[in-house]
Amino acid sequence: MAAAMPGAVLVAWLAMTVAGVASDVAIERVGGSGSGILIVYGLAITFIQVWITREALKQAGVAAAMSMTNALSVYLQGLLVGLGILLGLALLVLPGLYVFARWYLASALLVRDEGGRRAAMRHSWDMLAVHWPAALGVGLILFLLSVAPLALEFVVPALAAEYAFGWLVATNMVSAIGIVGGYLAAVALLLNIESPASTLQEIFG
Repeated sequence: MAAAMPGAVLVAWLAMTVAGVASDVAIERVGGSGSGILIVYGLAITFIQVWITREALKQAGVAAAMSMTNALSVYLQGLLVGLGILLGLALLVLPGLYVFARWYLASALLVRDEGGRRAAMRHSWDMLAVHWPAALGVGLILFLLSVAPLALEFVVPALAAEYAFGWLVATNMVSAIGIVGGYLAAVALLLNIESPASTLQEIFG
């Protein structure tokens, strides 16, 4: 899918990288928890998410019902999904991962159908009753890619200290690959479940 729309993917990746760098720099300068900055960052990447999801659906010949102006709904849905995953992780790790997998398509469905947050979450839950292992596998790989630079910084803190801003940019560039890739993977999995294609079947099973 990324190969079919390289321009849009590049724009989304660059925008995600810039948003990440700006957020990190702002938090460093203001100190403290930076919760307000994180909210602004979350909203910014949600608009990127909605835009690239709409572009991916358009590439597949599907018209997304949600306009860019309604991106806040996806942000609020993300908070609900996140709380559900955290609750599952608090109980045991496996329930959290299972919830993550079953709601993996919620945002893509909300952007495509705009039928309400809970309806999209319920639809995702139903669609992934059988296919949740594929969602879990792909989702975890891309999630780990997005957080890998942060984990590396904890393991080798000297890198961040030595390269400073260069390290900040590089880590956000890598993280952006995982984040944007996750959005595209959700669209690809959604389309594959509804209308299996041989090329996607090879990836998602």
